[in-house]
Amino acid sequence: MHPTLIEIPLPNWLPTCIQQAGDVKSYGVMMMIAFLSGIWLACRRAYRSQADPDVVLNAGFISLIFGVAGARLMFVLHYWDTKFANQPSPIGAIFNLSNGGLEFWGGPLLVIPAGIIYLRFFAKTSVRWYLDICLPSLAWGLAITRIGCFLNGCCWGAVCLDQHDEYRQAAAVPWAVTFPYGSPAMRQQFDFGQLTLPKELVYTWPSGEAMPFPTNLLEMAVEDHGAARAAVEKARKEKHEGAVDAILKYKQSQIARVEAHASQYGLTVPELYMLAEQYRSKPVHPSQLYAVVNAFLIAWVLSTIFYYRKRHGVVLGYFLILYSISRLLLESIRADNPLDTFGGVTISQGISLVTMAAGILWLLLMYRLPKYSPRAEPFVYEDEEENKSAPAKA
Repeated sequence: MHPTLIEIPLPNWLPTCIQQAGDVKSYGVMMMIAFLSGIWLACRRAYRSQADPDVVLNAGFISLIFGVAGARLMFVLHYWDTKFANQPSPIGAIFNLSNGGLEFWGGPLLVIPAGIIYLRFFAKTSVRWYLDICLPSLAWGLAITRIGCFLNGCCWGAVCLDQHDEYRQAAAVPWAVTFPYGSPAMRQQFDFGQLTLPKELVYTWPSGEAMPFPTNLLEMAVEDHGAARAAVEKARKEKHEGAVDAILKYKQSQIARVEAHASQYGLTVPELYMLAEQYRSKPVHPSQLYAVVNAFLIAWVLSTIFYYRKRHGVVLGYFLILYSISRLLLESIRADNPLDTFGGVTISQGISLVTMAAGILWLLLMYRLPKYSPRAEPFVYEDEEENKSAPAKA
C-alpha cells in the first residue's frame, strides 16, 4: 500500500488542504498512464485499419472526462447516505477527490453513450468501426488503474485464513497480502470483529463509536514533537496576554487528544505510533491484482477479436459479456462493496447482470446488420493524396 507516490514539500504556513493537494497520488499517476497508453494503442489500431487517429484521440478525451464523471457519480449515488449526506457541505464533498471515490462501472455506462453521440453526430463516421478500435483500450486502461487501486489500498479482497491453523493467523494462499495499520481493509476487519487490537490503539469518539486510533492524528502529533504543549506551558509560566485562550485552544486540539490518550496508558506519542505500526490487517485476497490480470487478458482477447473479426461492431458486445462475467466472479471475493438490500448481491454484480444481457443483445443486433458499416471509409493522409495526384518520376 503506497497511496502517495511523491510528497512535494510545501511551506508549513500553507493550509493543510493545499499541502495535501501538492502530493502526487499513486492512483492518479496510474490513471494518467492508463489514459496515455490506452490512447496510443487505440491510435495504432486506427492506423493499421486505415481509420482516422484524430477521431480516436478526440474520443479518448471525451472518454476521460465522461469516464471520471460517471465513475464519481456512481460512487456518490452508491455511498450517499454514509459518506456524503452527513457532511457539513455535501456538494463540496462530491467534488473533493483527494480521498478517492470512483467506481469503474459508472465510467463505461457514461462513456459508451457519450462516445456513440460523438461518433454519430459530430465526427459523422462509423460508430461500430471506431467502437471496435477503442474498446480494447478500455480494458487495458482498467488493468493499469487497478494497479493504482492496489497502491491506494481500496477494492480489497475478503479475509483468507488457513482453517487448519489453530491461531487463525496463517494465510490460506501464499499470495495473500496484509495491509498496514489504519488501512480501509484493517478498519473494516475491526468493525466486523475479524480483528482485535490492544486497548491502547482503540479510540472512542465522543459519540461512543470505537475505532482503530486514526493514523492521521498519530502522524500529526508525532510531527509536532510536543511543540504545541511546550508553547502552552511557556505561555502559562509567563502569564502573557492571551495565555488562557491558547490553553483552551490547545486542549480542544487533535494533538492534545492524542497526547492525552497516550499518557492515559503510560506511553509517549512516538511509543503509541510505534505500537500501531506493529499491527496489520488479516491476510486478504489481492483482488486488485486479480482484476489486473483479468483486465489484461480481456484486453488481449478483444485486441485479437478486433484483428480477426469478420463483422464490425462485435468488440463492444464481447467486452460487455467478458467483463460482466469476470466482475461477477471478482465481486464474490471482494470485501469493500456491501451487499445490496435487494437480491443479496453487490451493486456491481447487479449492474454486471444487466450489462451481460446488454452485450448479448448487442451481438444479436450486430449479426442482423450488414457485416461492414457503410460509414467505415478508409482515412487517407494529405501527403498520401498529394503523392497519388503528383506525376510519376522517371
